[in-house]
Amino acid sequence: MLKSKKTILITLLMLVGILVIGMQIFNYAISTDFMVSRGIKQRNIQRVEAYEKYLQVDEITVVLVGTAGPMNPDIAQNSTAVFVNGQFLLFDAGDYAQKRMEQFNLPSESLDAIFLTHFHNDHIADLGEVMQRSYMIGREKDLVVYGPTGTEDIVTGFNLIYAADSDYRTEHHGEEVMPKKYQFATAKEFDSELKEVVVYEKNGVVVTAFKNDHPPISPTFGYKIEYDGKKVVISGDTLVTEALAEYSNSADLLVMDIMNYDLVTLMEETYKEIGDDQLAKIMHDIREYHPDVKDVAMMAYNQNVKRLALTHYAPAAPNKSMLDRFYVDPIKMIYKGQLFAGGDETTIVIPLGD
Repeated sequence: MLKSKKTILITLLMLVGILVIGMQIFNYAISTDFMVSRGIKQRNIQRVEAYEKYLQVDEITVVLVGTAGPMNPDIAQNSTAVFVNGQFLLFDAGDYAQKRMEQFNLPSESLDAIFLTHFHNDHIADLGEVMQRSYMIGREKDLVVYGPTGTEDIVTGFNLIYAADSDYRTEHHGEEVMPKKYQFATAKEFDSELKEVVVYEKNGVVVTAFKNDHPPISPTFGYKIEYDGKKVVISGDTLVTEALAEYSNSADLLVMDIMNYDLVTLMEETYKEIGDDQLAKIMHDIREYHPDVKDVAMMAYNQNVKRLALTHYAPAAPNKSMLDRFYVDPIKMIYKGQLFAGGDETTIVIPLGD
């Protein structure tokens, strides 16, 4: 009798245990479904918000997607997004640019055109990912990459690299979901011997490429974006030149690469002291093709630049104290306009009509 009661008790405990475990599994399934559903809905909400935030027609929005040069592994390399009159224009696509755009919730599927300043790897390393990911997440329009002579080879190369991936996705998901007609980007080169050329015109937006000076690199260009009486200038990598000053005159925004010669000189001397001749040589050479903070500040001041955004720091400033000391403070001593010490996701809005 006692043994029978013990068996019944054990059976009841097992049933209770099974019920508890079953309830936990059920609750987990319900909560997981809820989390997945909520995640999908949240993503859709973010996409709608992105359209509303960036694809406006009453303002120009500029987002510094990446602000690093080739030697900083911690932040995205050089890339700048310009949203103007419902168009999404991207200038350069350095390493990690695409991931940053998705992290910042920029509407990559709405990308209209990409513009290359030159072919240093920190300006083109993520071009293939930008081309392919924009297609994968829903781009259903042609994507054109503009740049000087040599751009077609680079775009063709990335198209070849991603060709198999694109074919796999169309075969798997079907033409309606992943249409082949949009899987590749198209290159539109302009003559690298020209000093300036209008490369893009659409619905009142005009983009002009102008030759800059980044010796010994060639070809290399900056860009001027104009719409409704407003002007945004993307310097590219360059010294301060007459052309850059001319195009920057009264600009509503100049996005400018920057260097502190005093800091670079100190780094060169330090590398020599510790016997690192390779890095000492690099520090010596890079002064030949990037502008010093004082030269940038004086040009922006003389040309009445309304807003100045710093990017492509050489060398990088790992904390705010160094950023202020070597970049912000020297510029503010001369330039009195609105200064943006750019970092990844720095956003500048230029209202139209004022």
